[in-house]
Amino acid sequence: MSNGKVSRLLAKDNPTLPTTVGVLARLAARRAMESGVEALAPIIKRAGLPSTLVIDPRLRLDARSQILFLNMIAEAIADPLLGFHMARDADLREIDPFFYVLSSSEKLGEAFEHVARYSTVINEGVRFIAARNASSLSVEFGYVGIERYIDRQQIEFWATWTVKAARLLLNRELVPSHVGFVHHSIGDSSEMERYFGCAVEFGASADRVHFEPQEADMPVVTADPSLNRFMVAYYEDAAAQRHWRQNPLRTRVENAISPRLQHATVNIGTIASDLGLSTRTLSRRLADEGLTFSSILDELRRALSDRYLQNKDLSISQIAWLLGYTEVSSFVHAFQRWTGQSPRDARRALRPVAQSDEN
Repeated sequence: MSNGKVSRLLAKDNPTLPTTVGVLARLAARRAMESGVEALAPIIKRAGLPSTLVIDPRLRLDARSQILFLNMIAEAIADPLLGFHMARDADLREIDPFFYVLSSSEKLGEAFEHVARYSTVINEGVRFIAARNASSLSVEFGYVGIERYIDRQQIEFWATWTVKAARLLLNRELVPSHVGFVHHSIGDSSEMERYFGCAVEFGASADRVHFEPQEADMPVVTADPSLNRFMVAYYEDAAAQRHWRQNPLRTRVENAISPRLQHATVNIGTIASDLGLSTRTLSRRLADEGLTFSSILDELRRALSDRYLQNKDLSISQIAWLLGYTEVSSFVHAFQRWTGQSPRDARRALRPVAQSDEN
């Protein structure tokens, strides 16, 4: 089934790279071809994916390269909601035979538990966490071995996939009580909100979809105990063959910083607490790896500033806020230290001079 060979592009001396079955990359490639993108091969190469991506569905891919590829395709076809559109339009049976584990489950809560337990077979770079308490049933998404800040399209795909799957399983227009993404919005998100039936929170503390708690006990209309036993047995075996991965400390710190940046609550104390460590322990462990908290924060801000400046809808003051600066001048000074030029000059170099600069 989905335990195909790992792409030869995955470095043999780095077995910890998270891999994926690559369904999202192939869906994106198909969408690009349907949109008239003729030079697809160079995009595949730049993303670090194998040239046989489209014709060999057996390949497992580098999970990080898949994220980069989705970003590139979204830009190539001018679709900022590519991930959302792919999940909305796809036949969920294309997401590996994995969907049959869900569709044969007895209840929605059980289906979500299967998603959480076996999703690493599909993508080792994203961890699904299903939780139920008195106030909600939720599916949260975490990143393993991958920096959260580079992603937008893939996480919007999986959140949309979760809602769509729940609706198919229950055969009803289920409306989530909340959908949240760590990243900020780009332009108009009304199309996404109409599909979900609720407001979408950008800049949230976590990537998460909430439903009402009683919906966990709703019966799946396609429940099939015999098929479910077979599928669970297969995925138990497949999951056992996948290695449990622990994020490198630097990636854990970066991913803890990202949702706090725009709320200006980033300091070594809050991040250490988020990671379940004392401030002293975090500082010591970073030092053991030749790192400091301030250098990680500084480098993350620089990487994000480059991405934000490419979005013409964000003003310089908005970018400063998203990066956690309380004063625009602090961001400008930091950017000049990083690049030797002002954010305004850097943005001007990215697009035609005829376009006006934001304030």
